[in-house]
Amino acid sequence: MHMAPEHYSNPEEYNPSRWDDYNPATGSFLPFGIGRRLCPGRDLARYEMTIFLHYFVLNYRLELINPECPLTSLPFLKPVDNCLAKVIKLSDS
Repeated sequence: MHMAPEHYSNPEEYNPSRWDDYNPATGSFLPFGIGRRLCPGRDLARYEMTIFLHYFVLNYRLELINPECPLTSLPFLKPVDNCLAKVIKLSDS
């Protein structure tokens, strides 16, 4: 499915800019597969992401380099432009 030409133009060509204004069809991207071919590492990957986010939120803070960076909130919060941020480690105390 991830190499299907009906979903992705020139799927075998390396072209990172194809994702700049990409609006995927519903169900066209299944990173962990589905059904009998479900990825056995799916739950482990999700667990590792949860642990990473837990420690990141507790120990670090993000500070926007440009506080006026425009954001869009639907369907989820994301920057409209390249919104850079600094990662700042919180003190151990």
